[in-house]
Amino acid sequence: MRDVGLMGESTFSLWCADAGLISNGSQIDKTGWDFFVEFPFNSELEGNPIELHKAAFECKVQVKATDKQERKLPITLSNLRRLITAQMPAFFVFIEFDGTDSAKRAFVVHVDNELISKVLRNLHKIEQSDVENNFNKRTMTIHYGTEHEMSVLNGSCLKSILNKYIGTNLSKYVSNKMTHLKSTGFEDGFAQIHFTVNDEENLKQLIDVSLGIENDVELSTFKGTHTRFGIVAKKPFIANIGGRLEMPNLEPNGEILVRFKESKLSPVVSFKAKYFSSPFNIMVPDELKKIRIEGDFFDLALNPYTGSAHYSFSLEEGVRLEVQKFRDALKLLNLLNSSGKNIFAELVFEGGGNIEFKVGCTDARFDFSKELKTIECAVKLLSEFEVSEVVDISFSEISQYENEICQMASLINASPNPFRVEFNVVGEGFDPNKNVASIFLMTTPIGSHIFGLIIVLTGMVKVLDNERYELLTNNASIEKRLISRRDNSIKNEDLLSEIEIVEERYEADYSVVTMFDKKC
Repeated sequence: MRDVGLMGESTFSLWCADAGLISNGSQIDKTGWDFFVEFPFNSELEGNPIELHKAAFECKVQVKATDKQERKLPITLSNLRRLITAQMPAFFVFIEFDGTDSAKRAFVVHVDNELISKVLRNLHKIEQSDVENNFNKRTMTIHYGTEHEMSVLNGSCLKSILNKYIGTNLSKYVSNKMTHLKSTGFEDGFAQIHFTVNDEENLKQLIDVSLGIENDVELSTFKGTHTRFGIVAKKPFIANIGGRLEMPNLEPNGEILVRFKESKLSPVVSFKAKYFSSPFNIMVPDELKKIRIEGDFFDLALNPYTGSAHYSFSLEEGVRLEVQKFRDALKLLNLLNSSGKNIFAELVFEGGGNIEFKVGCTDARFDFSKELKTIECAVKLLSEFEVSEVVDISFSEISQYENEICQMASLINASPNPFRVEFNVVGEGFDPNKNVASIFLMTTPIGSHIFGLIIVLTGMVKVLDNERYELLTNNASIEKRLISRRDNSIKNEDLLSEIEIVEERYEADYSVVTMFDKKC
């Protein structure tokens, strides 16, 4: 009687021998494979000490022979499980004889990631079902086609195809396969958590926990169940009565632009912020849905359906913003604390869509006009200095250096009239009858940076008593603008070098007097 299976195995063994491969046949028909194939060491790597430790290739092969051309064959799940979990490459070789005594066509199917995932999904689905999970009696159909066909029916072609799938590094192949075996089916998570809360207040608190507003919430029951390929396991891995739920390290859903204005046609101040949406919004009534907007100095929680909103604004010491953004923040806080009415707000989402709502202003009457004037002066100085890098500032720094910042801003493009200078001269060589150039250095911190001006005042002097002089200023000019980060101290020699350059510019026509601001 014709034994097509034995003919297939013999043909495969012949091809292996032809290519110098060692085909070790399985002695027991329960292993899921027919041949354990060993490759010779790569002769191209011999003599290379770096490659000396690398193993020769090896793989498992199941051979299926048929007289039909259906291009598909059912394989038991028990055999498939052994093949896909083998810590080495695995293949199917399908040989068609067409009723003759020699092979007419052959097909090599690699047990790849896609096939591994399909088999594991079927195994898991059956295991978690209520039917008997005898994998020896259950099958899965393996399909093959022209894309798997051997171009030449010999050992050389077979070896070439096996090498193509294995690649150049067996260790890397095995590592990638093991990683896929462990991770496939968990793309959407590895467990489902089921819990209940006592009442609506607990439910509201749960939503707040999911937004990072509250730290934890009390639960009535808690159950965790593993899931893979979206299929839930029959038995939970944890089941408790009572407990507390925390949700630390929450990640925002995305970025959002928040706009504020006093009326619909007023100028807008806008800020980028993080956007959080509660995962429970899809399962609670509209009146309980909530989103949270977290900015650098504000926090908003609102219901997009009812319009109810809770918000807080703060510019405490830990808050640092770019100077221009700090100005906008102070404008907003000044508006919120002075108007006694609602202002318009709008959330603009990435990719389109927006939500409009109103923010109620307080009657606390906090006045930020002084700080706002100072930050406006700081913005002016940044523009005059043509600063391109980020300069950030805190509320306390605005208050602490208010006079210095505003004074320097007032000197930009100022006429000589505001300057009144009295001085005495140390040393010889000063000629009071000659035009005088008085050199000043003025500095002020603006948040993270130090700004400086070298100013030259020119004019005649009036002699006062006790060898003191008064400069009658007829011109004032800014000779040099200086800027440095506060954490990078300015070297004294660099500062003196800048002043000496200015002195040399005036020495020919003026008596030069160099003075320093006491605050420097």
